[in-house]
Amino acid sequence: MEFISIADAKRQTGFSYLGSVNASAKIKKNGTVSGQHTYSLYLAPAKTSGYQVCPFATKDCKRGCLATSGHAGMELQAGKCTVIQDARIGKTRLFFEHRTFFMNWLIEELDSKRKTAKKKGMGFSVRLNCTSDIDWANIRHFGKNVFEIFPDVQFYDYTKNVNKFVNKPENYHLTYSYTGYNWDKCVNVLNQGHNVAMVFNVKKESDIPAMYKGYQVTNGDLTDYRVDDAKGVIVGLKWKRIADKQAEYDVLNSRFVVNVQGVQGVVVNPKYLQVAA
Repeated sequence: MEFISIADAKRQTGFSYLGSVNASAKIKKNGTVSGQHTYSLYLAPAKTSGYQVCPFATKDCKRGCLATSGHAGMELQAGKCTVIQDARIGKTRLFFEHRTFFMNWLIEELDSKRKTAKKKGMGFSVRLNCTSDIDWANIRHFGKNVFEIFPDVQFYDYTKNVNKFVNKPENYHLTYSYTGYNWDKCVNVLNQGHNVAMVFNVKKESDIPAMYKGYQVTNGDLTDYRVDDAKGVIVGLKWKRIADKQAEYDVLNSRFVVNVQGVQGVVVNPKYLQVAA
């Protein structure tokens, strides 16, 4: 495959786009809350495409993956089509099987969206691992990674790969993810001034605790733009419903999701003292 233009790439692949801006309800908040025009890329998680994009995924996070929430989840619940899932699989295979084509397309889209953000007077940011955990620092395109190609662009991601924090590009903000089994690594990350994302089983964002095991918890659902978060804090996320209800039940009862009821070291927001501290 040869990349000529975005329009030609769409014709060749049948995809409407590679990545997009305002791709989810939460990322839309980046514009209203954080003043960001955020480009996001969704690939097929774990090994659902035949290629592994989440090498540090656990059984629980794979079952509870947000790839089956939102519009993709609605498709699965309706049982009529899997357009979104099929497109993500196709894009993932394109990344592995036609890397140069994929990267040329990605760079063209990023450049175009950056210009749009500038016209709107907004900041431009990029999240390439919305449903993946690829180490983009090691993906080189004609000798450079995407952070070097766009040194003036702010990139950010969540990751379960603690090794990414070593020699991290300056324009790449990372938030480490709690799995239920990596608290020791979370402590190391927090003590180095980085942040840790943790999912809580609460009904409302306002029920996210204020403290967890001595660390401040910030509401990570107000915006998806993690760059402006304080340093050395836990980013508290409310559990998001997924299409597979049996999987949801299992994950909610796993160590991956923190149930604030009766957990030692949890300090709730003073407005919600009915939850045991």
